Amino acid sequence: MSLLSIIIPAYNAENYLPRCLDSIFMQDFTNYEVIVINDGSTDRTAAILDSYAIKYANLHVITQKNQGMASARNHGLAQATGEYIMFVDSDDRIIEHALAILAQHIGGEDILGFGSRIFNETDCTYTNNSVAAIASTTGWDYFNRERLISRPVHFVCIWQRVYRRAFLEEHGLRFVDGLKRAEDDLFTTIAFLHARSVKAIADSLYIYHVRPGSITRSSDPKLDADSWRVQQILADTFIPMLGINKMVIYQVLASNYINHLSIKDNTLTASEWQQFREVCVTPRHRKLYFIAHISPSLLRLYNRLCSSLR
Repeated sequence: MSLLSIIIPAYNAENYLPRCLDSIFMQDFTNYEVIVINDGSTDRTAAILDSYAIKYANLHVITQKNQGMASARNHGLAQATGEYIMFVDSDDRIIEHALAILAQHIGGEDILGFGSRIFNETDCTYTNNSVAAIASTTGWDYFNRERLISRPVHFVCIWQRVYRRAFLEEHGLRFVDGLKRAEDDLFTTIAFLHARSVKAIADSLYIYHVRPGSITRSSDPKLDADSWRVQQILADTFIPMLGINKMVIYQVLASNYINHLSIKDNTLTASEWQQFREVCVTPRHRKLYFIAHISPSLLRLYNRLCSSLR
């Protein structure tokens, strides 16, 4: 069994897939497998993968009809045999010696986090996304400590950590098929809820490429609907839950309700209004709930006034 299974979804990735694969196969650590899921690409992605598969016996290629990143990652998880799972996006890369550094620090924890750097392809600049080293804690303690900290890379991004495969299997952790936005938010939150042991290292091992027009930076009603679907899954999961600290997750949920109502024509059902009210645990969120409940238009006006005063 390999120490690491590296899962890479790829859709029409001909322009950057070689860069990603080269960063992995040029590592000085060899106890890993790479699983690339060709998600219905119509460009030269398949041909590129064929050429790499000839050179590298530890590359396994899965081909499927286009179903999105969530489905592709699930297919990769179903085929993985490594002790730990690492997710890499096809337009990103890892640094030299990244896998050797991970191997030095892996010690049986459910989740091991690490830092990253952002590469802006528009102006070719790097931004550090550092994380604090943590020797050992529980997943939910880590979530509550780190989730609301503002960083260049959002806390929920899946590729900032490796995950013990047996842990994922034990809790049936998979991505929701069909989601094309916010799938990381749901997976990461539930993973930290269940994780008994989490460690983080300060090393920046991953390079996240920001490209104009990427899915995380585009506006689309269908993608917005995916984000709202994740919000409702999280609300339905955590609001009835007892015996855990819900202060942070409630602040996340309340902010999402406010953001949703801040968009013209968006509203809530009666049950969603009740959930919104329940998760407002801070004075600010309670005030915004009161304004929004009078009228979402009033909330939007209030937000504009606050923005103009900053």
